[in-house]
Amino acid sequence: MPANHSSACGPPAQRGFSLLEVLVALLLTTLGVFGAIGLQLNALRFSADSAHRAQALLITNDLLERMRANRGALPLYAMAASGDCPEQAAENLPLLQQDRADFARAVTCQLPGGEARVTVDQGVARVLVSWSQARISEQGPARLQLDVRIGEQP
Repeated sequence: MPANHSSACGPPAQRGFSLLEVLVALLLTTLGVFGAIGLQLNALRFSADSAHRAQALLITNDLLERMRANRGALPLYAMAASGDCPEQAAENLPLLQQDRADFARAVTCQLPGGEARVTVDQGVARVLVSWSQARISEQGPARLQLDVRIGEQP
């Protein structure tokens, strides 16, 4: 018998992949895809949350700058804003009323479920803005509060 002839009793040579190997590879690939989808959803949630926080900060800073410009009427800026977004912006109002109307419109129109409360005590303005996070997470509403000394202490 020649030396290079294979024996019929030896193990067969492997050709291709077994079905089990293909299923394991498919399972690992599926797990990786689901992990990537989860990461993408979290990134979208965090991005939306960041956008709402940035918008709330811009709205709050705008009101505080208006309050600084109109220090004589500082105590009159105390207010609360909530409800539905008005269809049209208020126009041709006296300065204080225009500032208050613009702030209320910005809170209710630009933030989902936006609400705000402004208090003024001894020259310190406290602006508390909250909005709904229902579309982003199951947590309660998000809040932003700024306390700024604008006027002089009496």
